[in-house]
Amino acid sequence: MDRKELRGVHGWLAFFVLALCGTALGGCVLSSSPVTVKMLRPGIHGPKVVAVLNHTRYFVEMSEALSEHGFVVKAAAAQQYVTEAQSPRRIAQYDLASARYGITLTADPTGQCVLTEHGIYRFTMTLMDLQDNEVVAVFRQKGSDGPCTTVQPVFSTLAEALARAW
Repeated sequence: MDRKELRGVHGWLAFFVLALCGTALGGCVLSSSPVTVKMLRPGIHGPKVVAVLNHTRYFVEMSEALSEHGFVVKAAAAQQYVTEAQSPRRIAQYDLASARYGITLTADPTGQCVLTEHGIYRFTMTLMDLQDNEVVAVFRQKGSDGPCTTVQPVFSTLAEALARAW
């Protein structure tokens, strides 16, 4: 093989390697999407206390992010029964919830981070009014569940969006 042919082979080999690397690292070029918020009813009020209503492997990460944005996080929507005398002849009994609002967090996989064990997910956080039994708001964001090159974890941005909506 002469030098001209060798250069041609090297050119194609370099092109192939770059194309392969570009395909393999394509997930790294992505970035987290902005948080979309859909308010289903106005008027979130009261103390920033939320109960986590579903079991999620991201409980710790979400709790830390919520705490950093001024929330108190309850591990469950515990209820206490209260009996109260309203008058000498009338007694009332009612449920006293540990939090007025609760959240659920779900994550649907959309991809895998390159060079880390983390993944890219479409996260949905739902805020519910436990007293009225209504969905108040839905927060969505596509991002990672941990360090992932240019794709940021979503927990802090979801917590920030909830704090802004409060």
